[in-house]
Amino acid sequence: MTARLLIVGLLTAATGAWGAEQPFGVLDVTLGASYLRLERDLDMRDIDASLAKVPAGGTPDLGRRGYGCMRRDDAFADIACVSHQEKIDGAETREIRLHFLDGRLQQFSLTAELKHYDAVIGYLRARYGAPQAVAPASADSEPSVKWQGEGAQITAYRGKDLVFVNFELASYADAVKRKREGVNYQCG
Repeated sequence: MTARLLIVGLLTAATGAWGAEQPFGVLDVTLGASYLRLERDLDMRDIDASLAKVPAGGTPDLGRRGYGCMRRDDAFADIACVSHQEKIDGAETREIRLHFLDGRLQQFSLTAELKHYDAVIGYLRARYGAPQAVAPASADSEPSVKWQGEGAQITAYRGKDLVFVNFELASYADAVKRKREGVNYQCG
Protein backbone atom coordinates (compact mmCIF):
# COMPACT_ATOMS: atom_id res chain seq x y z
CA MET A 1 0.00 0.00 0.00
CA THR A 2 2.78 2.43 0.90
CA ALA A 3 4.59 1.58 -2.34
CA ARG A 4 1.43 2.34 -4.34
CA LEU A 5 1.02 5.70 -2.63
CA LEU A 6 4.67 6.50 -3.30
CA ILE A 7 4.25 5.66 -7.01
CA VAL A 8 1.06 7.75 -7.27
CA GLY A 9 2.85 10.64 -5.52
CA LEU A 10 5.82 10.44 -7.87
CA LEU A 11 3.59 10.32 -10.96
CA THR A 12 1.58 13.30 -9.71
CA ALA A 13 4.75 15.31 -9.05
CA ALA A 14 6.18 14.39 -12.45
CA THR A 15 2.95 15.42 -14.20
CA GLY A 16 2.94 18.76 -12.39
CA ALA A 17 6.58 19.40 -13.27
CA TRP A 18 5.92 18.57 -16.92
CA GLY A 19 2.92 20.93 -17.04
CA ALA A 20 4.99 23.75 -15.52
CA GLU A 21 7.75 23.34 -18.13
CA GLN A 22 5.62 22.88 -21.25
CA PRO A 23 6.38 25.48 -23.94
CA PHE A 24 4.41 28.72 -23.68
CA GLY A 25 1.89 29.34 -26.41
CA VAL A 26 -1.74 29.55 -27.44
CA LEU A 27 -3.72 27.11 -29.53
CA ASP A 28 -1.04 25.26 -31.54
CA VAL A 29 1.36 28.25 -31.67
CA THR A 30 4.29 27.64 -29.32
CA LEU A 31 7.42 29.65 -28.61
CA GLY A 32 10.52 28.09 -30.13
CA ALA A 33 8.60 26.30 -32.89
CA SER A 34 10.26 26.29 -36.29
CA TYR A 35 9.00 28.55 -39.04
CA LEU A 36 8.69 25.55 -41.37
CA ARG A 37 6.43 23.63 -38.94
CA LEU A 38 4.18 26.61 -38.23
CA GLU A 39 4.05 27.56 -41.91
CA ARG A 40 2.63 24.10 -42.61
CA ASP A 41 0.44 23.73 -39.51
CA LEU A 42 -1.06 27.23 -39.67
CA ASP A 43 -1.36 27.25 -43.48
CA MET A 44 0.53 30.57 -43.62
CA ARG A 45 0.73 32.57 -46.86
CA ASP A 46 3.12 35.15 -48.27
CA ILE A 47 1.06 38.35 -48.09
CA ASP A 48 2.75 40.00 -51.09
CA ALA A 49 2.20 36.96 -53.32
CA SER A 50 -1.42 36.64 -52.13
CA LEU A 51 -2.14 40.31 -52.78
CA ALA A 52 -0.59 40.09 -56.27
CA LYS A 53 -3.08 37.34 -57.20
CA VAL A 54 -6.19 39.24 -56.05
CA PRO A 55 -8.48 40.58 -58.74
CA ALA A 56 -9.77 44.14 -58.28
CA GLY A 57 -12.19 44.20 -55.34
CA GLY A 58 -11.25 40.69 -54.23
CA THR A 59 -9.74 39.42 -51.00
CA PRO A 60 -6.36 37.72 -50.66
CA ASP A 61 -6.07 34.00 -49.92
CA LEU A 62 -4.49 33.84 -46.47
CA GLY A 63 -5.11 30.15 -45.91
CA ARG A 64 -7.57 28.52 -43.57
CA ARG A 65 -6.24 30.32 -40.44
CA GLY A 66 -5.71 33.76 -41.99
CA TYR A 67 -1.94 34.13 -41.50
CA GLY A 68 -0.26 36.55 -43.89
CA CYS A 69 3.56 36.67 -43.68
CA MET A 70 6.30 38.92 -45.01
CA ARG A 71 10.07 39.22 -44.78
CA ARG A 72 11.38 42.00 -42.56
CA ASP A 73 14.64 43.93 -42.73
CA ASP A 74 14.78 45.09 -39.11
CA ALA A 75 16.51 43.44 -36.15
CA PHE A 76 13.33 42.17 -34.49
CA ALA A 77 12.32 39.54 -37.05
CA ASP A 78 13.39 37.85 -40.27
CA ILE A 79 9.74 37.00 -40.97
CA ALA A 80 6.58 38.41 -39.38
CA CYS A 81 3.10 36.90 -39.70
CA VAL A 82 -0.30 38.22 -38.62
CA SER A 83 -3.74 36.66 -38.33
CA HIS A 84 -6.98 38.47 -37.56
CA GLN A 85 -9.07 35.28 -37.49
CA GLU A 86 -7.97 33.29 -34.43
CA LYS A 87 -10.17 32.74 -31.36
CA ILE A 88 -9.12 31.80 -27.83
CA ASP A 89 -11.85 29.69 -26.20
CA GLY A 90 -14.43 31.46 -28.36
CA ALA A 91 -13.09 34.95 -27.62
CA GLU A 92 -12.17 36.79 -30.82
CA THR A 93 -8.68 38.17 -31.03
CA ARG A 94 -7.96 41.41 -32.81
CA GLU A 95 -4.68 39.88 -33.98
CA ILE A 96 -1.98 37.36 -33.29
CA ARG A 97 1.43 38.61 -34.50
CA LEU A 98 4.36 36.16 -34.88
CA HIS A 99 8.06 37.14 -35.07
CA PHE A 100 10.60 34.62 -36.36
CA LEU A 101 14.38 34.99 -36.00
CA ASP A 102 16.91 32.31 -36.92
CA GLY A 103 14.05 30.13 -38.20
CA ARG A 104 12.32 29.96 -34.79
CA LEU A 105 9.32 31.68 -33.24
CA GLN A 106 11.14 33.94 -30.78
CA GLN A 107 8.31 36.31 -29.86
CA PHE A 108 4.61 36.66 -30.50
CA SER A 109 1.71 38.71 -29.23
CA LEU A 110 -2.01 38.43 -28.93
CA THR A 111 -4.34 41.43 -28.82
CA ALA A 112 -8.06 41.27 -28.01
CA GLU A 113 -10.83 43.66 -27.09
CA LEU A 114 -10.92 44.42 -23.35
CA LYS A 115 -14.28 42.65 -23.00
CA HIS A 116 -12.35 39.39 -23.61
CA TYR A 117 -9.78 40.02 -20.84
CA ASP A 118 -11.23 37.42 -18.44
CA ALA A 119 -11.49 34.79 -21.18
CA VAL A 120 -7.90 35.34 -22.35
CA ILE A 121 -6.45 35.35 -18.82
CA GLY A 122 -8.64 32.35 -17.90
CA TYR A 123 -7.28 30.43 -20.90
CA LEU A 124 -3.68 31.18 -19.87
CA ARG A 125 -4.40 30.41 -16.18
CA ALA A 126 -5.88 27.03 -17.14
CA ARG A 127 -2.76 26.16 -19.17
CA TYR A 128 0.00 27.62 -16.97
CA GLY A 129 -1.45 28.09 -13.47
CA ALA A 130 -1.78 31.24 -11.44
CA PRO A 131 0.19 34.22 -12.78
CA GLN A 132 2.43 36.56 -10.82
CA ALA A 133 1.07 40.07 -10.29
CA VAL A 134 3.23 42.88 -11.70
CA ALA A 135 2.88 46.36 -10.22
CA PRO A 136 1.74 49.12 -12.59
CA ALA A 137 4.53 51.06 -14.32
CA SER A 138 2.86 54.39 -13.47
CA ALA A 139 0.00 55.74 -11.38
CA ASP A 140 -2.35 55.87 -14.37
CA SER A 141 -1.62 52.38 -15.72
CA GLU A 142 -3.18 49.05 -14.81
CA PRO A 143 -1.29 46.23 -13.09
CA SER A 144 -0.24 43.37 -15.34
CA VAL A 145 0.29 39.66 -14.80
CA LYS A 146 3.02 37.33 -15.97
CA TRP A 147 4.00 33.71 -16.16
CA GLN A 148 7.71 33.00 -15.94
CA GLY A 149 9.33 29.81 -17.17
CA GLU A 150 12.96 28.76 -17.36
CA GLY A 151 13.33 29.75 -21.01
CA ALA A 152 10.43 32.12 -21.65
CA GLN A 153 7.81 34.40 -20.19
CA ILE A 154 4.29 35.63 -20.87
CA THR A 155 3.20 39.11 -19.81
CA ALA A 156 -0.43 40.25 -20.07
CA TYR A 157 -1.33 43.93 -19.99
CA ARG A 158 -4.79 45.36 -19.46
CA GLY A 159 -5.13 48.61 -21.38
CA LYS A 160 -7.92 51.14 -21.73
CA ASP A 161 -9.56 49.30 -24.65
CA LEU A 162 -7.46 46.16 -25.24
CA VAL A 163 -5.74 43.25 -23.58
CA PHE A 164 -2.22 42.72 -24.93
CA VAL A 165 -0.32 39.49 -24.21
CA ASN A 166 3.37 39.17 -25.07
CA PHE A 167 5.07 35.75 -25.33
CA GLU A 168 8.86 35.88 -25.48
CA LEU A 169 11.75 33.43 -25.37
CA ALA A 170 14.50 34.38 -22.92
CA SER A 171 16.91 34.20 -25.87
CA TYR A 172 14.97 36.76 -27.96
CA ALA A 173 16.97 39.80 -26.81
CA ASP A 174 20.24 38.02 -27.69
CA ALA A 175 18.87 36.99 -31.11
CA VAL A 176 17.91 40.62 -31.83
CA LYS A 177 21.37 41.77 -30.72
CA ARG A 178 23.06 39.19 -33.00
CA LYS A 179 20.98 40.32 -35.96
CA ARG A 180 21.79 44.00 -35.28
CA GLU A 181 25.50 43.10 -35.18
CA GLY A 182 25.23 41.02 -38.36
CA VAL A 183 26.22 37.76 -36.67
CA ASN A 184 24.92 34.63 -38.41
CA TYR A 185 25.69 31.23 -36.97
CA GLN A 186 26.37 28.44 -39.46
CA CYS A 187 26.36 24.70 -38.92
CA GLY A 188 29.67 22.80 -39.14
